[in-house]
Amino acid sequence: MKRLALYFAGLLVAGLLLAGLLGLPMVDTDTSETDSQKIRVGLPPDPNAVPLFILEQRQDDLLPDFELELVSNPAGDPSAMRAMVQDGRVDFTFFNVIGGVRFVEGGLKQLELVAPWVWQGIYLLTPAESSELEKVDGRQVFVAPGLSTPPHVVTERALHARGIEPKFASTGAGMALLAQALNPQRAPAGIAAPEPLISLILHRQEAEDWEQQWSISLDPAKELEDRLGVRVPLGAIWSVGDQANPEQREALMAGLEAAIAWLADPENHEEAAKIASQRFNSFFNMPIPEAALLRMLRSERVKWEPADDHATREAVAAYLREVFDIEPPVGLLSQ
Repeated sequence: MKRLALYFAGLLVAGLLLAGLLGLPMVDTDTSETDSQKIRVGLPPDPNAVPLFILEQRQDDLLPDFELELVSNPAGDPSAMRAMVQDGRVDFTFFNVIGGVRFVEGGLKQLELVAPWVWQGIYLLTPAESSELEKVDGRQVFVAPGLSTPPHVVTERALHARGIEPKFASTGAGMALLAQALNPQRAPAGIAAPEPLISLILHRQEAEDWEQQWSISLDPAKELEDRLGVRVPLGAIWSVGDQANPEQREALMAGLEAAIAWLADPENHEEAAKIASQRFNSFFNMPIPEAALLRMLRSERVKWEPADDHATREAVAAYLREVFDIEPPVGLLSQ
């Protein structure tokens, strides 16, 4: 599979998208034989949810010996995310790389890196009539979900490498952002955001004939990869302490790889968009039109690649040092 960069993050990529998450489901932590056949996975409302939703739908074929149970990751609320791990509500969870590393640095020793999750999916939108990147220099760029998240840091780093320094402002990822994006008088010089928010904006501006039109002018993760020689593994899957056993880990990773292979087939895109749209709505309380998700899949603006190899783990180390100026915690990247 073509290896391209991306985030999410998790925090990252996390409260990324639109509006509020549903309350966190309570999970029985009894270690009965029935529970031992479950694989409980926490996930935020970002593109990593899509292969998980496919795996959930097709688990009889792709995860035959286990029952997949998805748990809403309270993205954007670090204290709630930390409590989810400490309370043993999940066996595995998706945090972006930097979010997970910060938890480990903060003493959350239950987390173990299972695999970096190299994905493409953060973009910079600029007004369609003035797409030159130099026009954002010194001007306001909105960041979803907010400052210090990967869409902000990765975009800032990529633009800085070109000598461009915008004024970044946090907006969240809900209706307030969309209201400003469609109005030329209120629109910023750019919007740095993750998928599927990017595809939602592009879909709605076409369907609703917005006065303000946007286009993608930069893939900042790919820009950093080309300029710095550093792969950008924005996301990661983590196991939670001794909650998960090796059989669960092996089964989950095999199931995810099979779901990603299924998503790679264009013949499956319409079905995938339908499943994902229904589950974003019912699981996250986030109504994302099927057409927007189909646009995302067909454009190949998102790529998934869980890669548990030495080269990718070394890329994590380089990413943390070059982009975030952080030294990886001891033992984090050992296999």
